[in-house]
This record gives sequence, structure tokens and C-alpha cells, in this order.
Amino acid sequence: MRVSLLEVRDLVKHYPGKGGILAGRREKVRAVDGVSFSLARGETLGLVGESGCGKSTLGRLVVRLEEPTAGKILFAGEETTGRTEGKLRELRRHFQIIFQDSSSSLNPRRTVGATIEEPLANFGVAKEERRERVAELLTLVGLESEHASHYPHEFSGGQRQRINIARALALQPELVVCDEPVSSLDVSIRAQVLNLLRELKRRLNLSYLFISHDLAAVNYLADRVAVMYLGKIVEILPAEGLVSQARHPYTRALLRAVPEPDPRQKTGQKPVVRGEPPDPGRPPAGCRFHPRCPEARDLCRQEEPALKEVREAHLVACHLI
Repeated sequence: MRVSLLEVRDLVKHYPGKGGILAGRREKVRAVDGVSFSLARGETLGLVGESGCGKSTLGRLVVRLEEPTAGKILFAGEETTGRTEGKLRELRRHFQIIFQDSSSSLNPRRTVGATIEEPLANFGVAKEERRERVAELLTLVGLESEHASHYPHEFSGGQRQRINIARALALQPELVVCDEPVSSLDVSIRAQVLNLLRELKRRLNLSYLFISHDLAAVNYLADRVAVMYLGKIVEILPAEGLVSQARHPYTRALLRAVPEPDPRQKTGQKPVVRGEPPDPGRPPAGCRFHPRCPEARDLCRQEEPALKEVREAHLVACHLI
């Protein structure tokens, strides 16, 4: 039986727009605009989409770094939305986040040991136990316990991201949101960090919300994939069927844009998603993808499609399906 660790229901996050007033109301940037999904214990859900689609905002909402405009987030059956910071405190130790930029995530004036210790100290762990835990975590992520006395500038980008992973695991969380954790790394280092995340998931029974624009990385790590476009999820399906069973025109366009793994293969230029994404402050009526969709019909321009199940564990928001 599939037991949900995380449930997101009709989640909304709007920001004040920089433009003027439209139809008597000030414009809003609809970063996340009615998103629902669940994540099981021990599962990795990959969240993909172009830059600006709202996926990083969604990740920050899940770990409560931002307050939703509307909707609900439930972690292990407990609602996290609407709680005061004090009431959130105990729940926070169970979900953590790893950011994209490994350098800016670390304080250059603090040693690696002090950085990893910080969440442990915040939750009252004794000093000697903290030091033991830091040494254990550094070893867990493939570094040396002696690295605790070093500073961030002494490490490579891949090593710094391993330090961030160690800090995220300090309080033994059940859920880790990975927000583009390998996108700034070299290709060879990227593969090493992905392998580390995969191994940690197996050893610690972690659940991941893995956010990326890299479909290859998502397909390697995820159990299911959610595709996001302009604040909406347009498709959710098992990762094993991503290439062969994707149905939404946007998902298929993203797949066609994935470069060939062997640059010597001459298969011609891969087509990409045509045009630019619309302004999230003024999303199109109907299906938000219709201005860029080669298959759009009149209904697509008039009515927003609901996310519906087309086969077991496969949901699509498209009038053409």
C-alpha cells in the first residue's frame, strides 16, 4: 500500500507584480497556481520544467521557507500550512533542502564542522555528540572527518555540495528537497553527486523532491516525474515510462530537446519548445501552453484542462488526450 509522506493540495503562491493595474486589480505573478501531488515514503518525485515555471518556488513552499497564498501542505498527515514558527519547529527537522549554488549556501567564515553542527546545536544536541555526528556525516558523503576543520574555499564545487548534503542530513530528515543540486557542477562531478544521492536514499530510506530542468538526471534518480509549466503541473507519470509514454505536448517537446548522449551521432538539430513562456503575471486563458502548442485547438484557448488520470499512476492535463 502506498503511504504518503507529503501531500500538496491546491497549493498557490502569488507575488505582487511589477506592472500596473489590470481590470481594476493589481497584477500578480502566479508562480504556483493550484498544484496538487503526493510523495510516498522512500520515493523520489522528479519535478521538471523550464526556468521560471515555479518549480523552485514550489520546493521552498514544501519546506516552509515561504508562506503559501492558499492551499494545504501535509507532512506525515500533519498540516504545516498556517502554523506559527514555534509550532513548525519540531516538524522542520523532518524535512530539509539542498540548494543549487554550493558556494553561496555555505558561510565562508565558518568551518565545515561548524556549518554541519549548526542544526544540531539548534535542536539542543550536546557538543560531544555533535562532533561525533559531524565526523559520521562527512564520511557518509564521501569526505574525511578531518575536513571538519577546513573552510569552504578549500573545497571543489562537488565537495562543497557534499558538505551541503551532509548538513541537510544532520537531523536525520525523512524528506529532502533537492533544488537543482547538480546543475552548476561539471558533468563528471554531476554523475558522482547523483550516485551519492541515490545511494543515500537507499541506505537512509529518504524521500526526495528532486527539482531539475535536466530530464536525464531526473529519469536516472526519480521513481515518478511531475512536469510543471507556468505554475501548473501538466503531467505526472512513472519515470520508467517518461520517454515512451509521455502524452502532454509540452513533456514531449522537452524530451525532444534533450541532447544526444554521443555528440558524434548525426541525428540533426533537435526541435525545442517553440516561442517564449508567457508572462506569469498574465497567463493565457484556457490551457497555458496553447500559444506554444502546435496541436492547439479552439477548446484549448477557451477552457483550462483538468489534471486527469489516463492510465494507472499517469495523469495529464490536456484536451487532446
